[in-house]
Amino acid sequence: MYIFIDTNIFLKLIEGNKRERERFKTLLNHAKNVGYTFTTSLTVYGETLSIGLTKKRKEELHSMIELIRDLNIQCWTPNSQLRECCRCLDKIDKEDRVGPIDITHLAYSMTYNDDFFLTSDKDLLHFPLDKCKCNFKCGRKNKITGKIISPDNLQRMLQKKK
Repeated sequence: MYIFIDTNIFLKLIEGNKRERERFKTLLNHAKNVGYTFTTSLTVYGETLSIGLTKKRKEELHSMIELIRDLNIQCWTPNSQLRECCRCLDKIDKEDRVGPIDITHLAYSMTYNDDFFLTSDKDLLHFPLDKCKCNFKCGRKNKITGKIISPDNLQRMLQKKK
């Protein structure tokens, strides 16, 4: 099972207080230990590094990079469906609740068929993926119900696996 990690999860690892950073590291390590594989995209790494460097969090960025290595996070690059999926997701977001970069991150996860998209972004957690109508058929192909999850959802999923 593949879990795509959104930027705001990485930001928790560099901006949060020590207790919050440890909580997220523990959660991700637990998920890896029970067999989940983590993914993300070049755009997530770029956004995270940009924010981390702007806020002068170099030490925390080094710690995050270590965690990326330890978790063996796979990095998605652009593929042939990405543009079409971005357009489709943008059409679904008629109220502009999420930004273009969030749409791009979600499209990466959709086109690579990740099982889950881990985010703490409240607007993304309620994004209506089931309305996808593109030729790639993201919504129907990927069993959308429950795809976008919060860290608390992941915690509950892990507790059920015990």
